[in-house]
Amino acid sequence: MLDELLNFIAPHYCCSCGQKGQILCHRCKSDINFDGLNYCLLCGSPIIHSCTRCRPAYAKSWVVGKREGALKALINQYKFSRARSAYRPLAQMLADTLPQLPPDTVIVPIPTIAPHVRARGYDQVKLMAKQLAKLKSCAYAPLLARKTNTVQHGATRTKRQQQAKQAFCCRKQLNPSTPYLIVDDISTTGATVNVAAKVLKAAGATKVWVAVVAWQPHK
Repeated sequence: MLDELLNFIAPHYCCSCGQKGQILCHRCKSDINFDGLNYCLLCGSPIIHSCTRCRPAYAKSWVVGKREGALKALINQYKFSRARSAYRPLAQMLADTLPQLPPDTVIVPIPTIAPHVRARGYDQVKLMAKQLAKLKSCAYAPLLARKTNTVQHGATRTKRQQQAKQAFCCRKQLNPSTPYLIVDDISTTGATVNVAAKVLKAAGATKVWVAVVAWQPHK
């Protein structure tokens, strides 16, 4: 309701082409390269579900696409220009990328650090994860809590991995028979989602999967 009211007062313009009406118009959405490929979030190799070389802590992963073109523009608007309503098309892209999930699957967001939430006025991953849970008829649970407020943007791969190891804790003991799907917006080195999966498994989970909107190779 809030998004519709804000759009009436201040209409959106497409983040990619500038057309009035939606934050991502149908034409620009169709230009996003949904190539059907998954990438290992740790090494970047094309995979089916999980990389046999890196052996991540999660069993399966899904990626909407690379962070480029219209997808990059939409994410940037969402994260850096307070375009709150972008959570809807981003969640829809994730829902379209994912297969049918077991009905008892629990959607778990990667929590955003507190300074970024205050700056934006919302936690962008939680908004997106809640909408995804509705679209996939799954439960939503913010099981992960932040222990640190370190910023990964601009950090080296080694530094990102070190920061991620200390970043999270799980709020409660988990059911070993329940599937848990970790959701994040961008993955660069894969360290964040991999450590988050380890934390959930340490809390009792045995079925942990990952879904991210965009994969961005680390420079």
